Amino acid sequence: MIKTRGLLTLSLTVVAVAALPVAAQAATAKAAGSCGQFRVMHNDHINGVSFPYGLYNMVNSGASTGISCAQTTKYMQQFLDNDKVASGWTVKLLSGQRRRFTKLHTKPTVDFQATPVAEPTPSASSLNCAGTFRVMHNDHIGAMSLQAGEYRIALNSADTPGLNCRSASNDFSYFLAADWSGDLPRPWKMNVSAKSFYMNDNTRDGFNVKRVGG
Repeated sequence: MIKTRGLLTLSLTVVAVAALPVAAQAATAKAAGSCGQFRVMHNDHINGVSFPYGLYNMVNSGASTGISCAQTTKYMQQFLDNDKVASGWTVKLLSGQRRRFTKLHTKPTVDFQATPVAEPTPSASSLNCAGTFRVMHNDHIGAMSLQAGEYRIALNSADTPGLNCRSASNDFSYFLAADWSGDLPRPWKMNVSAKSFYMNDNTRDGFNVKRVGG
């Protein structure tokens, strides 16, 4: 069950949501343009077009054609959940890794595009993330107890595609806010004693947290 509470990150100010926009979206778009960013939480596909884990820049054709940023986000989430577009839509992979969704038989054209953001891959020397993450009160994620205080986040590996310090903080915040009873959203799993979170069965593809200070 979702719990309403305040969660803060000090040096890493991010908001975590599963397959939801990480940047605030305007309720409507007055013209064609940016609709912020959207995070795909695991490698996925829509109508056979791949959508690797990570952030995507979202651009739509504008409210003048009948689609707002809020609707763009809703469609993206719906299509990912169903692994296919809704009736009357198509999706194509264009040059530059752009994915274009088009509503058929509409004039002017109603469409939006999702383009992967090139996130830097951390080096082996930067596995320990800068800054700390604050857990505001004694909490838990399933059987993993987390005392209130500052936590250091460290990546388990330097070569996990799409995973960096920002996204790890993003995911940790989401796990806390959603209060998962040990059953994390796919493909995530956790090691309670190591306070580590990883994807699928590869413990290298993830991150761990450790309380620092008193």
